[in-house]
Amino acid sequence: MSIREEKKICPLCGQDNNCQHGQGGCWCDTVKFPKYILDLIPNDKRGKACICKSCLEKYQK
Repeated sequence: MSIREEKKICPLCGQDNNCQHGQGGCWCDTVKFPKYILDLIPNDKRGKACICKSCLEKYQK
């Protein structure tokens, strides 16, 4: 998997994260990710891709 493809995969669920960085803005630019959700990301995947909206909603509950 290329780095470009890896950036489109949610590090929590492995699905498309719908990231639009570099293409006029991303949905995740307007939300706050709580630290406890970011802490769920495996160390080897941190800082490489956005968490998807579904995981954000799932883990906020």
